[in-house]
Amino acid sequence: MTGLQTHRSLRLALVGIVVAIAASVLFQVAQDGWVPLPSISAYFYSPARGVFVGGLTAAAVALLALSGRDAESILLDVAAVFAPLIAIVPTGYRGRAFVPDDVLPTVRNGVGVYIVMVAAAVVLGIVLAARGGIARRRVVIVGSIAVVTAASLGVLAFTPGLSRAFPFAGGVNLHLVATVCFFAMFAAVPLVTVFGGGERPSSVYRRAYAAVAVVMVAALVLTIIAAIRHPQTVGVLIGEAIALGAFAVFWTTQTIERWRDADPPSILAG
Repeated sequence: MTGLQTHRSLRLALVGIVVAIAASVLFQVAQDGWVPLPSISAYFYSPARGVFVGGLTAAAVALLALSGRDAESILLDVAAVFAPLIAIVPTGYRGRAFVPDDVLPTVRNGVGVYIVMVAAAVVLGIVLAARGGIARRRVVIVGSIAVVTAASLGVLAFTPGLSRAFPFAGGVNLHLVATVCFFAMFAAVPLVTVFGGGERPSSVYRRAYAAVAVVMVAALVLTIIAAIRHPQTVGVLIGEAIALGAFAVFWTTQTIERWRDADPPSILAG
């Protein structure tokens, strides 16, 4: 398989992951008599958990595989840092700020694995950067964010005293933080595509990408407000659904635009 074919396959796979998560949630909503939970993330506590967790983990791998030397790629890398955390660190149970005791060991296990994988990825990135395989800037920026994130999570999850309140230490919903950071990176990607210093897309694509960025920012604001003020309503669900849909529209549109690109910047070493 050529680099271009791999690039196309990974981009299509990400669209498929969004469809799979949406289908899993919709199927569960139907099973529950069309009474939705407060958020997409709340379906972690339902039979949809497998697809939700597996899809986000697969998305992180695909995002890292797609990334390379340009600013857009670095944003995708940072999104990949937070994608697994949305799956590993759940939101509160039924809109309340706690995780059931029988779930916490699974969560802590996932956090431990996340820390190990971040350490392995950063070491590998340093080795590859030293050999000229990937851009050093990518390793410095993304590696620093990943290490700080993993270390902070480890302290909150395993330090005696602090770990009692995990994952709501200090009243902060760590799942919400990871979700907002994840979607913020995606909101930034179309803006970089439109206003960045690289090759700019045609006017039609520029307008589409700018519109997607506006929608994603609005969805993020709605999600944050709803999560803080009305966590037991469907406001968060609506915000997450809009953000996920906007990402799917952007990613599909960009995939169409770049379908015939001979050497996408995101698969080249810097």
